[in-house]
Amino acid sequence: MSVTTTTIRLRPLRHGETGPVDAVFDGMSSHSRHLRFHGPRPRLTDAMRRMLTDVDGRRHVALVAEAVDGGSVTPIGIGRLIATDDGTAEVAFSVVDAWHGRGVGRRLLTALRHRAVDLGHTRLRAYVMVGNLAASRLLWSVLPDGTARRVGMAHEFTAPLPSRSDPLPVLLAV
Repeated sequence: MSVTTTTIRLRPLRHGETGPVDAVFDGMSSHSRHLRFHGPRPRLTDAMRRMLTDVDGRRHVALVAEAVDGGSVTPIGIGRLIATDDGTAEVAFSVVDAWHGRGVGRRLLTALRHRAVDLGHTRLRAYVMVGNLAASRLLWSVLPDGTARRVGMAHEFTAPLPSRSDPLPVLLAV
């Protein structure tokens, strides 16, 4: 009997590449979609799909987490950062429900943090719905120097980033 090992890999989302965006969205429950998009989202509109895939690798970066099992490759998560004009990059991430709690979000957020430093950003910001404890715990664990404040029905989480010349701390998997 052969044992198959699933590998998780991250790669950049290509401009206009809708397949992974649709696959991850379809793999999320209505509750997960509500937490991620801060409201009910039964489907992605064409305009939203265009916005989510309008990546340029600099001001809008998106990473796809894929489960590779033998010859099968399945998108299981997407993380993105979008630059603002004040040195801040906003981050967001989605993981299909079947992969919750298995480190996919941590890998995405950690890779986005490194990419933000490489691009010269000074802060990361995320908006997390009140009650989304898993996302809040993940942000605190990957960005322990952050602060949070309530903004309506969300927490605005902001964390400083080291300069490019400062080494990033090593994070231990939990």
